[in-house]
Amino acid sequence: MIRFRRSVIAAYVAACAVMLLGAAGFRVAVDRLNVFVVKKPVEMRAPLATIPTTLGRWRRIGEDARFGEALVEELGTANYLDRTYAIDGDPEKGLASLHVAYYTGAIDDVPHIPERCWDAAGLQMTRPPEVVGLVIDDSSWQEQADLVNRSTGEPYRSVEVRHPVTGMVERVYMPIGPVEMTVTEFRPAGDSRRRQMGGYFFVANGRATPSAFGVRSLAFSLTDEFAYYCKVQVTTQGTAVGEADLERFREVASELVSELLPHLMKRLPKWPEYEQGSTATAAGAEE
Repeated sequence: MIRFRRSVIAAYVAACAVMLLGAAGFRVAVDRLNVFVVKKPVEMRAPLATIPTTLGRWRRIGEDARFGEALVEELGTANYLDRTYAIDGDPEKGLASLHVAYYTGAIDDVPHIPERCWDAAGLQMTRPPEVVGLVIDDSSWQEQADLVNRSTGEPYRSVEVRHPVTGMVERVYMPIGPVEMTVTEFRPAGDSRRRQMGGYFFVANGRATPSAFGVRSLAFSLTDEFAYYCKVQVTTQGTAVGEADLERFREVASELVSELLPHLMKRLPKWPEYEQGSTATAAGAEE
């Protein structure tokens, strides 16, 4: 039987005591400073699949894609929408794929983005990532002067959204900040003409960012008790190369996202209510 000297045992007991006191002190400090290391999940108010199949002149073609278990596990969420829209339902007039994915209750991580996913799928990058500002039609957005974002101090803007069946009107809060996309262009291996251009942005805790790393600062702030983020990605296919193709993508994404945003925000949590502490009201809000 191994025997330790009394001095060794005393040192071990002292070290354990220090660790216990440190842990207790850390917990007390966290509580007093209102710091939230582990975030509570925030439920959506309605599934992404309920986003209208008609957005302005964009109409869904085909059925929404459903991923297998392996792909859902890789995506990291079962709350997603993968849908194709065409202008007036005619692919010849214009075609765009929309992918939306919702995350909450997860560990601080970097979401899936085309730069990594498409490269892993064998596509070759032909244009490096570039942040592109979208021209969003916000003419109907109204500023809420008495309701400001806690992190930025900027007033929220809202818009009225009418339910397509009941006709009921709901005021929806729009994300804080400019809507910008990180846009990247790829081509299939062995095909010098075809191009696949994708752009994405995130809505995280009521704010917009084009950066996957920006999600960390928005959705994982130590002062927020709750956290969520949502990725919005638009993809187009074509054969054009150069600035004309990028400008065409900007036009398509701007129009589609302008129509999408009010309906998307209607389904995401009402973040101003979470900021004000009305979590029970926000969690119980209905579609």
